[in-house]
Amino acid sequence: MSIFKRKQKGYLGIDFGAGGIKVIQLAPEGGRGNLFTYGFTERPPEEIGGDYLESAEIAGGLLKQICARARTSVTHAVSALPIPTVFSAVLSIAAVPKKELLKAVEWEAKKLIPLPLEEVRLDYKELNLKGEKADRGEEQGARGGSAESIAVLLTAAPRSIIDKYLAIAKVAGLNLGSLETEAFALIRALIGKDLSPAVILDMGALRSNILMVDRGIPMFTRSIEIGGKRCTEAIAQSLKVNLGQAEAMKRDVSAPAGAAPPSDIPHILQEVLQPLVNEMKYSFHVYRTRNVIARPPERIILTGGGAQIAGFAEFLSREFNIRAFIGNPWERVNVPPDLAPLLQGFGSRFAVAIGLALRNII
Repeated sequence: MSIFKRKQKGYLGIDFGAGGIKVIQLAPEGGRGNLFTYGFTERPPEEIGGDYLESAEIAGGLLKQICARARTSVTHAVSALPIPTVFSAVLSIAAVPKKELLKAVEWEAKKLIPLPLEEVRLDYKELNLKGEKADRGEEQGARGGSAESIAVLLTAAPRSIIDKYLAIAKVAGLNLGSLETEAFALIRALIGKDLSPAVILDMGALRSNILMVDRGIPMFTRSIEIGGKRCTEAIAQSLKVNLGQAEAMKRDVSAPAGAAPPSDIPHILQEVLQPLVNEMKYSFHVYRTRNVIARPPERIILTGGGAQIAGFAEFLSREFNIRAFIGNPWERVNVPPDLAPLLQGFGSRFAVAIGLALRNII
């Protein structure tokens, strides 16, 4: 679901992450994306935490440089709003005629969103959670006026933040045709059309996002301020090294593609990651108790820069008694065979950008 839409083909996915900017250009072919080019920047550990949105000139200029060096060939772009900046909820609304649904959604939104509605951009989508198509007439209630409720996914983003993304795109010479949430980009890249329940754990540089996904819908999202930088700081403090050396050490103990997984996470990182696991358990509990239609997740999909910490997936599998594994965002992308090993090495960092670039393709 996008916050706003324009009818166009958007093949350039742009992810403004705390650890750097990722750009990827895909071309459509047979319902898949062909890799055309990609580019990215990486911030050193001590600089992670700056907000790209604070200066359109700086962020836009950097984005323009990335596109030039990557030799992108399109100006139509899609970017993502960070999960903490977006209000998202699944609402249960009393059955109303179809033409009155927008007013009903706005009425519920006023009670939930801590900003005046004129300061946010609303988007909503009626959900088909029971696998049945809605059959509401224009002048009568749902299914003959029954007391049945309507499930709606509501998304709202502050207009002030949207304006900042538009300003950055303008400086970079790009046409920002769509803005959507990171949640939908991750689902598109990592889950696709699979409707079975799953959890996506996106572990970025500063924060980790927990997404409970069912039927391709982000039913519950939670953002925790525990990320890769916290792990780097723990290594630096424990081993008395600087952040640059600690970052290199952290990557050295990350699981390389195709390697046999270790039995457990390094001891230095256990104290950092345990609170994240505890928050996941709490989120599971809240999701099950507050959502009457919740189905238990069948798998945990890890992504983001922290996904490849050695032994982390296996640790989660034991904690939750379900399969946990590192997701492959390149699964729906055609890549040159000689590039495949390289791309797999940092693929988790590109999940959001790939999902954005696939928006008009799959």
